[in-house]
Amino acid sequence: MRKYIALIAATSFIVGSILSGASAATTTAPKVGSTCKKVGAFIGTPTTRYVCNQEGKKKVWRVWINKSASGSETPAPKKSATAVPKKVAFKARIPITLPIAQSTDANAITFENITTRISDIPKTAWQRTQDVIASNNDAAVKHDIYIGPNTQLTTTGGIARIDEILEKGARLWSGFTLTKYFSLVYYNLTDLKWAEEKTKEIWKTKKYEPNSIGSALNALKISCQAWVSPGKGGAQLSYCAGADAGAVTNSDDSAGRFAVGDIERSDASGSILAHEFTHTVQASQWIGNADCKNEGNNCFRSGLVHSFSPCWIHEGLPNGTNTMIANSDYSSYLAQRSTRRDTSQTVTDYSAASLRTYLYDQSPKTCYQNGALYQLGYDVGARAIEALVAIGGPQATMALFALGAEGQDFATAFKNVYGISWSEGSTILSKVLAAQYVS
Repeated sequence: MRKYIALIAATSFIVGSILSGASAATTTAPKVGSTCKKVGAFIGTPTTRYVCNQEGKKKVWRVWINKSASGSETPAPKKSATAVPKKVAFKARIPITLPIAQSTDANAITFENITTRISDIPKTAWQRTQDVIASNNDAAVKHDIYIGPNTQLTTTGGIARIDEILEKGARLWSGFTLTKYFSLVYYNLTDLKWAEEKTKEIWKTKKYEPNSIGSALNALKISCQAWVSPGKGGAQLSYCAGADAGAVTNSDDSAGRFAVGDIERSDASGSILAHEFTHTVQASQWIGNADCKNEGNNCFRSGLVHSFSPCWIHEGLPNGTNTMIANSDYSSYLAQRSTRRDTSQTVTDYSAASLRTYLYDQSPKTCYQNGALYQLGYDVGARAIEALVAIGGPQATMALFALGAEGQDFATAFKNVYGISWSEGSTILSKVLAAQYVS
């Protein structure tokens, strides 16, 4: 492919040279202001010369008068200098000072003492999250909620609770860039076709890229199927469960799809909604990035998140903070936080060495294709996030994604947020996790 491209470039150069040489001998006058090919090329007539001039981004023919009686000519227009825009480094919005301060408070949990404070981690993380939510005043992002005609919400409190969860989520991530608009479609198996039509209506009304709707429609369907791998359904339609949310291509908006039907795993508290909203915040850190201007360049911010984040934190951050957002009392948080040990998987044996390998060796380039490894992010990743929240507060975890939007890789971002290397940090976290899974 590289040879083919080089050949085209060389051919274009030769053709351009031939054309510019031929134009000098041509006597047919071009139309002033019409497009020309090579800056500096001339066309001559008995009394007038024309020059190909650069004007902004265009190359156009302009008059160059030949005053033969006086033996003088008007100077040829100088080739206008096209200003090369200086690339400005993208700076994400980060509401905290980095690296996070290492607290000298004897009661604070730090990387140095966390392995001796295992039992204090859940309450410390939960309390720090409540403190951030209470201290911020940001209202929820603009949103619309659509509910299928045959769909019964399982969230206690209904629409009012959905609004409350979105407001609490916006407060938690206050100061970071948030999505401009969030559409939420709730449906069950009976309303699947309705959900598809409603999604098409949203895309049309909001004037989203028409060719970007395919993934949204697919997400609606696979939430009513058994998954064979992350993001891919394989079974026949049965009942709907789960949810999906992310950025809309070439837009600062997000869209969410919430399947209702699995009564045993119903979203009574709103934690699933909090999880999906946090996914939209992860992707929103790329809003305004020079490489993602949302001007028709197929900017898919959720994809940029995948290119930055290992799978353990991609799902671990939403699943570690969602129950903290949804539960304003500590006992309810303890009852909902994930602590299960999946003995059926072979990715890790839950020893410190194995967990360290799981955390440290994950590559964003490959982990999203490994279903078993990806799945552990919901649990192992969530517990790692809980520990990080206990150490540095919840906003430090989102700061990792903000630095990723600035172009940093994960290890660099981790060092810049927490002040220690990812190698050292993952070693400490693996010891914490191993101790939690044993207890």
